[in-house]
Amino acid sequence: MTKTGASSIIAACTALALALAPGCASNYTRTMLPVTRDLRDNSAGQALTELREVFPDSTGRDRLLYLMELGNLLRLNGDYAGARLVLLEADRLSDMQRGIELGQEAESFLTSDLALEYRGADYEKVMINYCLALSYALDGNMEDALVECRRVNDKLRAMNVAYEDNPNRYSDDAFVRYLMGVLFEMSGDMNNALIAYRNSSAVYDSVYSREFALPAPDRVGSDILRLSSELGMQSVFQDYGGDQAAAGWMEQGPDSLHGEVVLILETGMIPVRTETEYTFIADGKVYRVAYPGISEIRRERYDVTLSSGSLTSHGFLAEDLAGIARENLEDHAGRDIARAVARLALKAGVAEAGEQLVEELTHDDSTVSQVAGLVLSIFGAATESADLRAWLTLPSQIYVARLRLPAGEHVVTVRAGGRFVSSPRTVTIRPWEISLIFESEPAP
Repeated sequence: MTKTGASSIIAACTALALALAPGCASNYTRTMLPVTRDLRDNSAGQALTELREVFPDSTGRDRLLYLMELGNLLRLNGDYAGARLVLLEADRLSDMQRGIELGQEAESFLTSDLALEYRGADYEKVMINYCLALSYALDGNMEDALVECRRVNDKLRAMNVAYEDNPNRYSDDAFVRYLMGVLFEMSGDMNNALIAYRNSSAVYDSVYSREFALPAPDRVGSDILRLSSELGMQSVFQDYGGDQAAAGWMEQGPDSLHGEVVLILETGMIPVRTETEYTFIADGKVYRVAYPGISEIRRERYDVTLSSGSLTSHGFLAEDLAGIARENLEDHAGRDIARAVARLALKAGVAEAGEQLVEELTHDDSTVSQVAGLVLSIFGAATESADLRAWLTLPSQIYVARLRLPAGEHVVTVRAGGRFVSSPRTVTIRPWEISLIFESEPAP
């Protein structure tokens, strides 16, 4: 073959790399900046508008990610019915994402992991059901809210089976189990509420304490004492401190004269993923390795208060999604790095093979063949990109506060870090009932 033919091969390889590069060069963190900026400014409505304008792929391989972002923004904007339609679709799509797509796998090794269909991190799949459960509960549909909480059990069981040989640090969700207890109480099912609170306490004191430095909040133990006493379960009562426990639990929870307000407060925004990359030159060729990470950040706990008149309750940190996101990514770090190295080896092999092929076709013309190898290596490096996709409209932390109030109309206020989260709201308190309220403060 002539040099002209060899040049055609080089041009074809270049065209292929250029065709593949745009689909794999997107920086999701940068793409979502207008959306996250609006959300930090407490403008979920404007964030919705921005999402529809900037999202790079709402129908293809990023479909699940788009649905999660869209559904959550609808929820934060107060459109619970619209949010449920979208999040239910996201949940169904997540369930259908099974097995390995060989075509996507092959493309990902020629370009980057951005060629793969986005399937969501483990905690993101659980958060779909949390968002659904909370939206149902806030609309008064307790039955469907509890169905979503139970769905978490199935998901966690499947995840832990998949990671049996390499245990996953995020193996259970203490906060969602605590929320189940609240929802069971709201439904009047005290037996299952007690079971949920005990499960929550166990997960806090094992998984969350060990992996995320978040042991069971005192209030969880108080709720167990309160319900076990109310149900006459003396053995459970004694297991959790019984008569030796502080008596504060007796003044908590609804009774014949009081109801209770339970606040779910989402604060901050989950940290974005960053790219770690190494570019180097070897044997006249350019190589690049890239993989995702989350920078170490200072996670501040806020003093959250729920107040009405002279009565005040201090909230507790129930979920540290920032910490969970970091640990979850670290669980997969070895796999991500291994894939990046394997991809580097394949791209290096393609560059070497291309150089040898052109050298043979041009009858040992080393200049042309070296250019061919360099071109292929450059475009191999150009298509290498860390997968920075993640559900970025999730909060960094979730707090819970519970305030018992006499039956009647009450004006309640919520503060985080000394600042009012929203305008005061009026709630109707009824004996034996729980009123659930939700607030979000993306930039406390």
